[in-house]
Amino acid sequence: MVLKKTLFFLVMLSGWVLIQSCDPVEEEVSTNPAHQLIFSSDTVRFDTLLSSVGSITRRFRIYNPHKNAIEIDRLALGQTNASPYTLTVNGVKGKTFEKEIIFGKDSLMVLVEVFIDPTDEDMPYLVKDSVQVEYNQNASDVKLVAWGQDAYFLDREVVECDVTWTAGKPYVLYDTVLVAAGCQLTVEPGARIFIDNNSALAIGGTLKIQGTAEDKVIIRNTRFDAGYDVAPGQWNSILFLEGSKDNIIDHADIKNGVIGLRVGSPDDDVDYDLIVSNTSIGHMSSAGILAFTSDIYVFNTEVFNCQSELVGNYLGGNYKYEHCTFSNAPSLYTREVTSVVLSDYISLGDGSTLSEDLSVELINSIIWGEEDEELSIYSSGASNVTIALHDNIIRSANEDWVTLGNDISQERNYPEFHVPAFYDYQIDSLSPARGKAIASEISLDLIGTLRDTMPDLGAYERKDSLP
Repeated sequence: MVLKKTLFFLVMLSGWVLIQSCDPVEEEVSTNPAHQLIFSSDTVRFDTLLSSVGSITRRFRIYNPHKNAIEIDRLALGQTNASPYTLTVNGVKGKTFEKEIIFGKDSLMVLVEVFIDPTDEDMPYLVKDSVQVEYNQNASDVKLVAWGQDAYFLDREVVECDVTWTAGKPYVLYDTVLVAAGCQLTVEPGARIFIDNNSALAIGGTLKIQGTAEDKVIIRNTRFDAGYDVAPGQWNSILFLEGSKDNIIDHADIKNGVIGLRVGSPDDDVDYDLIVSNTSIGHMSSAGILAFTSDIYVFNTEVFNCQSELVGNYLGGNYKYEHCTFSNAPSLYTREVTSVVLSDYISLGDGSTLSEDLSVELINSIIWGEEDEELSIYSSGASNVTIALHDNIIRSANEDWVTLGNDISQERNYPEFHVPAFYDYQIDSLSPARGKAIASEISLDLIGTLRDTMPDLGAYERKDSLP
């Protein structure tokens, strides 16, 4: 009996040892060259990247569709240590990896980053490499493609007095970059200004942006990957400080900030301290133009897609808007204010108010959005308020605007914008804005189209070549 028990125990022990010595099938490494790995992508692409600035992380997966494991003999960048790219595999950064096992029916994630060294070139340049994968006498690769862009970097600086920024390499701004009082910054046609997160361009002196219809000045964020061309709130604002004067912004595209233009330059005269023309301001997480007790003239300009006001004029001031298109349609946000707000006062935290005289002339323009009322005028009764508001299309049901000579409606896309879903605010052939403007000296529209003898409302003159 003892012998039988001992024999039974030895048989069971041998079986247990045998089982423990066998790997699960998904962990058994196959060396069969016919067992191919599958890649989630054959190319990893990065959008334009500023040199000397690290990239976001891209990724791809390597899938093993077979029941057995496959060992990768070598996974490496083609340029190895000379490559501007860096890989991360299983939490380890490097340029070359060996003996990485992918279990059966499993996958391996490969993270890719790139850091591009400057080359002193004005235009974007191609930066290429590949990830080479060798296993079971097979060789595969995944191409890596990025565009590098050299730039001038300014970090919390006071720019030189009377300096000119030119086309060519862009100017990248970090923190607050200041144009000091008494100094002038001139920006030539085709120049590009990229402003980083939470950063601003502050003007204590004078800013002269001198773009053209063919070569606009671009002011935007520093991210170029998909979606960031319309993403709001990626930088702070262009801030005009008290005492700033003689500012001109002509033919500029200003996008993706918190506030496009923030103006606070009260003085004792009514001369315009800022003139904005032929300019597009949009995709702001707060306001497009926010001004306090300032003197501003804006014409041939569109302001669109802002989470708060398109135009907010507070605490009085002297303003003129002519041939402008203000549109918060389509709107991706819930707003607590109308698209255009004109007020002679501001409220303080203790419940009191401050007020100043307010003068506004708004003509030949379109004020639109997706709220029922898109224009608000507020008067404290303590200051002089003069409003000249006529020959406009306004989203409103307020008949008072009609008696002043405006066209009101609450119909969806009443102005007949061409493709508002893609922020194209040119007008279609049947638009009620056609031929309704009073003649002015502004002979060309925002994009350089000649206005006829019966000009259209808004920043755009209808072009018959539109589809």
